[in-house]
Amino acid sequence: MATRCLAALLALPLLACGSDSLPSTSSGCPSVTCDGGSLSDGGEPTGTTITTTLGTTLGTSGVDSTATSSPDSATITDGSSETTGPFVEPSSARHTPRPLGETTSPQGYWEYLPPDYEQSSDHPLMVYLHGIGANGNGTTQLDRVLINGPAKLIDDDQWPYERPFVVLSPQHAGSGCTTVAEIQSFLAYAIDAYAIDPDRVHLTGISCGAIGAWDYLGNYFVDQITSAVLIAGDGRGALAYAGCALGQVPIWAFHGEDDEVVEPQGTIEPIEALLACEPTPDVQMTIYPGVRHESWHRVYDLSAGDDIYSWMLAH
Repeated sequence: MATRCLAALLALPLLACGSDSLPSTSSGCPSVTCDGGSLSDGGEPTGTTITTTLGTTLGTSGVDSTATSSPDSATITDGSSETTGPFVEPSSARHTPRPLGETTSPQGYWEYLPPDYEQSSDHPLMVYLHGIGANGNGTTQLDRVLINGPAKLIDDDQWPYERPFVVLSPQHAGSGCTTVAEIQSFLAYAIDAYAIDPDRVHLTGISCGAIGAWDYLGNYFVDQITSAVLIAGDGRGALAYAGCALGQVPIWAFHGEDDEVVEPQGTIEPIEALLACEPTPDVQMTIYPGVRHESWHRVYDLSAGDDIYSWMLAH
């Protein structure tokens, strides 16, 4: 883990400290409306959440955000309660780089396996799609994937042992956003290669990764996945292409109200349009007042109280 952390620190100046600067529409993100540039999350107010929900109604009690272990126990706490179980190794010890060419995967990726992986063949699968700042060659640049999202939480030992997902984080090569074909191919590989339940496959992504995920949903719907959590993306292109059929997929979309990179309307317009469809689909959105582009931190670490992991597992 120390070697990976050092590599990540050395890469931070190049990656603008984990921010995601998006290309224009001519750079491979056909459905994005954005200004480019790189934003820091450091000074954003937390604010409150505004949630529009139809189909699935959720509580906001957080799942644990910190895991610590001793020689004979592991304790998970969310500040109000604790869950203690048998000793397990920290999450980073089960987080493994799979460089391009090592497996039959079309992309290099990071692999996290839950502690009971070997005892079951029906784990839920989560596939995380990074933003443009983590693009890389799938081999020597694979550590870039660790700058955000579930991949960062796992590598920082902030992923509870009780969270049952197999988590795979592929790296997009080249410029622009991950493509529909890439997502389809990686999901096909993952479903075949891992001991997972094909009826519990969940897709999540941030920024450019969320844009690619929206476009994927507009083409493949529920062919491979069960639900999607999309953060700071743009689904207007997918809506224009698929219309109300896009609502086949349970979607929880998030956006910062003051996002200067990807317009908040990229989330608001498609969700509002889907909520007007008949029958009303299982879609919802949360808009964070006063929050800029990097709204994903509060989503993935549950600090905003929006329990996406329980929501995924409920589908």
